[in-house]
Amino acid sequence: MKEKDEFKLSRILSRMQGESEAIFPWGKANMEVKYINYSAGGKGCPDSLLVLNIRMPVLDQQVSVQVPVLVEAEKAGMDAAMMDLKNFCERSMKGALEGGGSSFIEIPMLVVTEKPKRGEKEVRKELSVVFKIREIKVENGK
Repeated sequence: MKEKDEFKLSRILSRMQGESEAIFPWGKANMEVKYINYSAGGKGCPDSLLVLNIRMPVLDQQVSVQVPVLVEAEKAGMDAAMMDLKNFCERSMKGALEGGGSSFIEIPMLVVTEKPKRGEKEVRKELSVVFKIREIKVENGK
C-alpha cells in the first residue's frame, strides 16, 4: 500500500481503541480494545494489531481473555501477507513481541478443587490456532 494509505489505515484503527462494559444478569463484563501500530519504523509483521481484552466474573473469580486481530496492509494481497503472519507466529513462540510481553493471547483456566493450595500460575503452551484471513478494501475511512 502507498504510505498515505497506511496512515489512513492507522488513523481508522486508532479510533477503535476504547473501553466499554456490558451488563448481564450474572454481572458485568468489561471490554477493552487497544491499538498497536507496528508499521512505524518498518517493524511490521503484521502492520497493526487490535488487542481485545474481555474481563468478567466466573465462579466469583475475575478472569480475563485476550486475543489480537492482526491487520496487514499489503498491496500484493494475501499471499504476500503470509510471510508477515509466519514472522508474527515465530516471534510469538519466542516471546519476543513488543507491546505484548510474551503473548497477545491469554486464555484463563480455573481449577475447581476442595482445598486450593496456591493462588495463580502462568503457563506457556503451544496451541493450534486457526487464522480466519480475509482480503478487504478500506473505503472512506470506515
